[in-house]
Amino acid sequence: MVCTHNPLKIWVVLRILQVLISFLITKTNGAYATTLRSGAKECIIIRAPPTDTTISGNFDCLDDELPADPVSVSLENSQKILWSSRMGDSEGTFEIEAEEGGLHRFCLENGKRNPSRDNLDRNIGWAIRVTPSHPRSLRDDEQGPDALRAVKLADEARELQEAWETLLDHYGFLRTREAFHNTLSNQIMTRVVRWTFLEGMVLVLIAGGQILYLRKFMETRRYL
Repeated sequence: MVCTHNPLKIWVVLRILQVLISFLITKTNGAYATTLRSGAKECIIIRAPPTDTTISGNFDCLDDELPADPVSVSLENSQKILWSSRMGDSEGTFEIEAEEGGLHRFCLENGKRNPSRDNLDRNIGWAIRVTPSHPRSLRDDEQGPDALRAVKLADEARELQEAWETLLDHYGFLRTREAFHNTLSNQIMTRVVRWTFLEGMVLVLIAGGQILYLRKFMETRRYL
């Protein structure tokens, strides 16, 4: 009995195992946050390998109380803009096939193209990933329904992995929001405590002054 192995099926099985393992070990280290001043623009340089590469990621405006109109996010190479967010979008995802590789720029803007009316800083969470694209073409001796189903299953596994990583990124953004809110709450509580202490000191001085005044007034009436 001769045992033959289909290399495509073996690759699909290994790919699925990679996705399942990534569910267990993937962390949100890829989620970052940037504070942009009004009218500012910051770009992250991405170097993609010369082979077929997928550049994917997402962004999220972390200031829920501020409008997202001035915020603009784009991915571009040396020739053109490959992807750009729409005006007013507070969050978004993207996935670009960088077939030629080379340098790319992931840019965040706050009122650079869309002027801001409030001139306020904005906190933007973002994540970006560069992964090699897997070949989609099949050899002549591998054509058939089994091979097509295997490739389709591998694509669905890759999409599932991307969705999982995006979900982890958003959990990271939620923790960043919580940190911002905690900092703001601590600042407010510190000001309240200081103001309460100041009010207490003023009341003590007023009460002391009233006691001294009444004491002096009573002594004056006693002498009279």
